[in-house]
Amino acid sequence: MASDDAPAYEVRPARVGDEDGICAVCRAGFAESSAGLLSPATVERRSEEYYNPARVRHEILTGGVDHRWQGYVVAVSRPGDVLGAAGGGITDGTVGHLYVLYLDPALRGRGIGTALLDVVTDQQRETGVVEQWVSVTEGNDLGIPFYLARGFVVRDRVVYGTTGEGTPEACSLRMSRPV
Repeated sequence: MASDDAPAYEVRPARVGDEDGICAVCRAGFAESSAGLLSPATVERRSEEYYNPARVRHEILTGGVDHRWQGYVVAVSRPGDVLGAAGGGITDGTVGHLYVLYLDPALRGRGIGTALLDVVTDQQRETGVVEQWVSVTEGNDLGIPFYLARGFVVRDRVVYGTTGEGTPEACSLRMSRPV
């Protein structure tokens, strides 16, 4: 499953005990992909909200209970280190969303992100999804080319968050593709 220059890894559903590794790769990936786009305070606040071990453990335990959150999948090395994590869900019967996909920044370009996306896509396809969406911060020069190369198309732009002066803090590109 791994390319020649990637460490040996497998992609599997996350388990209790993976939460610290998931948090580490998600925080690192989010910080790197948000550099210069979001304020450091915003990156820290969102990282603490979404990528803290208690929340991630709860999401591991509740993943797959219903289709709105299908749970985390992780790429783990043979010694068991989390190299990347992804997760998605379904908002209606045929529309899936990729909510998170991050990996160790040092391992970009080695097929791990694609492997994670493929597993989430297969999970969604098995439940009847025919269209998949993802939101990416506008200007994210790491994420946007990744998704464009995998058939996603920019569908719209959404402003989220404002600065103290009322100007937009950031914009999100909503992208989709048929699956």
